[in-house]
Amino acid sequence: MILFSRNRKPVLAGLGLAATLLLTVAGCGGKGTESGDAFVVPEANSNVPTVGTTPTTPAGATTTTPAAATPTTSPAAASPAPAATGATGGWGTLKGRITLKGIPPKPKELVAKGQSPKDPETCAKDAPINSERLVVDEATKGVKNVLVYIPKPVGIVNEESKKNAMTAEVVFDQEKCVFKPHVLALMTGAKVDLKNSDSVNHNINSRLKNNPFNKLLSAASDTPQPVEAAERSPGELTCDIHPWMKAYWLVLDNPYFAVTDEQGNYEIKNVPAGTQKVVVWQEAIAKGFVTSPSGDAVEVKANDAPPPKDFTVDASKLLPE
Repeated sequence: MILFSRNRKPVLAGLGLAATLLLTVAGCGGKGTESGDAFVVPEANSNVPTVGTTPTTPAGATTTTPAAATPTTSPAAASPAPAATGATGGWGTLKGRITLKGIPPKPKELVAKGQSPKDPETCAKDAPINSERLVVDEATKGVKNVLVYIPKPVGIVNEESKKNAMTAEVVFDQEKCVFKPHVLALMTGAKVDLKNSDSVNHNINSRLKNNPFNKLLSAASDTPQPVEAAERSPGELTCDIHPWMKAYWLVLDNPYFAVTDEQGNYEIKNVPAGTQKVVVWQEAIAKGFVTSPSGDAVEVKANDAPPPKDFTVDASKLLPE
């Protein structure tokens, strides 16, 4: 019912509490609540009353009360919904090989055998120290020490993989004046054992943006090193005592990373199924990125026998050493 005041402005009358409630609910848009990045929908068996859905009976019409029906259970209430898993359900494996396209350059000799300017009784005593900047397998043309990772996985991270990455025993050694491994990937929260297997002193100078440190390691010693913050890209580590020593670390806040082996193979398990942005990084390439810095789109399927996803390092894009 609409009444008009003396100045002809309409006034709502007789709306009452129910109508006011109806207008209030209609203006809410039917949204649930937000918790972090997740959208929480009210449960189907919620006791919140539904407003504005009671059928009305025209004036003068008669109504018939139906017989009580046996209550039925809807399919949604019959069994709880399965727990959410990956982006489209489940997890899959991402694996493949990184190969070199073209002729690989000969590795550069950093220190000749028996001619180390520092600590010759340990460094390059029995063999020369060659650059590990680009290591290519002759048979497969696979490239060693390539980082393959997912910086921002889409979907739910597998808790088992996350736990394993955070509790892995990671060792970063110095042996015969060479860092081992040359490339290391690890997850935030993990503790690295900085080790010196040599009979001479070394230091590890980390130039990682979010995990900088500079530690002196005396002969035959080790010390733990936590990593507490993720990095946007791989970072360099050096030894100031032996300047040819160089290595790279990548620290992520998820467990989806791998470093290629001697034949260029990599494997990342329990990746959320769906489209993921995968980054491939190799230090001899300009800026290091074989793919886009933000990653190339790769479809991951929830199965145990995925087709390989291979990448190629173009020899024509290698920087001179």
